[in-house]
Amino acid sequence: MQKTEGELARGPDEAGVAPGAAREVVEGARGRTAAARLRAQRAACLLIFLANGFCMGTWVTRIPDFKRALALSEATLGNVLLAPALGAFVGMPLAGWLVAHLGSRVVAVSAGAAFAISLFGPGLARTPVELFLVLTFFGVSNGVMDVSMNANAAEVEEAWGRPIMSSFHALYSAGGLAGAAAGGALAHVGVAPAAHLSLAAVAALLLVGLLSPWVRPGVPAPEPPRNPFALPPRAMWPLCAIAFLCMFGEGAMADWSAVYLRETLGTTAAFAATGFAAFSVAMAAGRFLGDGVSSRLGPVAVVRGGAVLVTVGLAAALVIGRPIAGLFGFACVGLGLSCVIPTVFSAAARSGPTGTSIAAVATFGYLAFLGGPPVVGHIAAATSLPFALSLIVVGAIAIVLLAGAAGGPAKAAQGEESVAGEGVET
Repeated sequence: MQKTEGELARGPDEAGVAPGAAREVVEGARGRTAAARLRAQRAACLLIFLANGFCMGTWVTRIPDFKRALALSEATLGNVLLAPALGAFVGMPLAGWLVAHLGSRVVAVSAGAAFAISLFGPGLARTPVELFLVLTFFGVSNGVMDVSMNANAAEVEEAWGRPIMSSFHALYSAGGLAGAAAGGALAHVGVAPAAHLSLAAVAALLLVGLLSPWVRPGVPAPEPPRNPFALPPRAMWPLCAIAFLCMFGEGAMADWSAVYLRETLGTTAAFAATGFAAFSVAMAAGRFLGDGVSSRLGPVAVVRGGAVLVTVGLAAALVIGRPIAGLFGFACVGLGLSCVIPTVFSAAARSGPTGTSIAAVATFGYLAFLGGPPVVGHIAAATSLPFALSLIVVGAIAIVLLAGAAGGPAKAAQGEESVAGEGVET
């Protein structure tokens, strides 16, 4: 029979219960409380990822409107859109330093609020310079939020006791799709871009504020680094290389999949647009399924198997050179790369201080995501686009060789919540 709180508060003799049985009841109650708290912390972190993706999807859909409103040329718009990238390059390493000093919850919640507030900025800009400045703040806050929320997710995963990192990235993908869908719908009915971004900012700010008490408290590093921009230790280089190669492929898909289908294979514009959609849907699906696969096969097999899928699928598509084969190849890239970054982030968190380790990996990955498409373009101009896209295949082969680093050293779980995580359902 379940004991009341009063009986648990009294000693075993007063409650008429043997000391051993009373201890089991108390420990069981504590375990259930810890497990419930851990589930709430996971849910809060999942929603933080959702909010980040939603804000990104919201901004991307309204870029053409701001181009027209400020009468920006393509060249000027390209220069303005460098601002989020430059901001993120500053924010990501800075985030690792902040997480090491303050813990992941303080940084993730603060950066989440700042990122939501940054959505007000584009609507206030009246010149290209003003838009560049507000987008720089947008990029810094996004970079800090990206690293700190991944650090928090890694801490939740460690306490959980099994792989769950892919689920966080799946919610980011879902948030991006939701933000883009909402943006398209609001643009269709004539809602002004500034009003749309302001509504999204308020919604995201309220969500982050409501989640704040439930986000898992982060633990500052025992010996936080002094220099936020120091190079990662040599042991981290293979993980940084995997992130670089993976994000090179993602960036190339984002910018060149439609161009390949439209100009190289001669499809319609509508069909060409499905290339990136095939990649994106496959990536989202892979992330929703990734935790279960990782639990069964292990992180090394997930990374290596995904890279093999990219190699075979994309190589076959480029050799066949038919539109349907192209869609199949792009879907293989999305599915194959879907769990690489989440797995590498988890391995990085096990390899050193969570914040600085994830920051290093994320910065190298982001560098490739931005720098990869121009490299593909220049090589395509000198040779052909299929030849340039084959660099993704070469990168995937390199990931196969480097995949052993994704296992990472195992950290011993600490504290009662790590024990509680064993009883929590995924």
